[in-house]
Amino acid sequence: MAVAMNDKVFPSDRMTSRERLLAAYRGEAVDRLPFWAKVTNDNWRGQQPKAVAALSEEALLDAIRADGIFHSPGFARLERPHIRVETRDHDHGRALVTHTPDGDLVEELRYDRLTQTWHPSVYPVKTREDVARFRWALRDVRVRVDDEALERGQRRREAVGERGILKQGWGTTPLMKLVEHIVGPVQTHYMLADCPEEMDALIAEMHAANLALVRAVAERTPADLVVSVENTSTTLISPEQFRRYCLRHLVDVGRAVEGAGKMHELHMCGKTKALLGEIDTIPASSMEAFTSPTLGDTRLSDGRTRAPSKTLVGGTNVNVWLWRVERIQSYVLDELEACPDTRRIVLTTAGVAPPGCPAAKFRAVGEWLSRVGVRN
Repeated sequence: MAVAMNDKVFPSDRMTSRERLLAAYRGEAVDRLPFWAKVTNDNWRGQQPKAVAALSEEALLDAIRADGIFHSPGFARLERPHIRVETRDHDHGRALVTHTPDGDLVEELRYDRLTQTWHPSVYPVKTREDVARFRWALRDVRVRVDDEALERGQRRREAVGERGILKQGWGTTPLMKLVEHIVGPVQTHYMLADCPEEMDALIAEMHAANLALVRAVAERTPADLVVSVENTSTTLISPEQFRRYCLRHLVDVGRAVEGAGKMHELHMCGKTKALLGEIDTIPASSMEAFTSPTLGDTRLSDGRTRAPSKTLVGGTNVNVWLWRVERIQSYVLDELEACPDTRRIVLTTAGVAPPGCPAAKFRAVGEWLSRVGVRN
């Protein structure tokens, strides 16, 4: 394939970023190791010099000699006819009040200025009665597609061109959604034990609504990847809970995504080593963000031997990128050499790039990686 010079990260590349990344996701041979640093976000940009922070996503990745994985805007959501959500801002954060026919659910959110994200401080479901109230949010749901947002995604696909690939998140399977956003990590485990029938019914309804949404997203998205944003970690749920709940749900999601002709990606950024055998059975092309110790517990060699059907998008952790360049290079080389081959690896920062790692360091590593041989 003829390649325009500006479609390449390096003039000597034989593949464009899009070709290279798609090959890596499919387990095919690549011309060099794909490299993607998670710098195209407000958290990292906000603490860089103005000249760096002002760069477009493509220009920033060009500057650090990295391939491009870009996000496509969301365009589908569930309409829930039986509830109404009211937002109340106050001095300490934000309250979300969900009005249901059986009473209100109240959630409190706090804003983290460092990461520029909202996090729950009080979860909406606290009691068995709240479970019944929350189930109103799952009755008679319909998928609504925002045609303007969908068009923006299509334009984004065209603009990215050969510079990379697009990913589209759809949401989270029931158990992790309950742990992270609805009931909380402690109370979820209590309620699974104390009112199992109510929780099983709730989880089944959540899964049915999820599948309707997943099918709509996978069938219409211009993105290459449809991502299950799980944030799975065995510090939040047990391996047995993953097998009982998450595994079957992710299998259903993966089948729906692949049935629509898209690749399914698992976003699991915690400690997942104990789950790799089960993860390998899920219909999915990839697992991201594959995080090394000490923040995670998985090394590239673990994934390449215990989940060989999955492309590993990660391989480091944010602490690694605070080291000097030579130590980063030595670390990465050791991790790669421990693998049976370097297929199905896209090296990344795993988590969001640490603001303490400047663009010049990413560039130095990116240039070095272009010279590291691959074992296809």
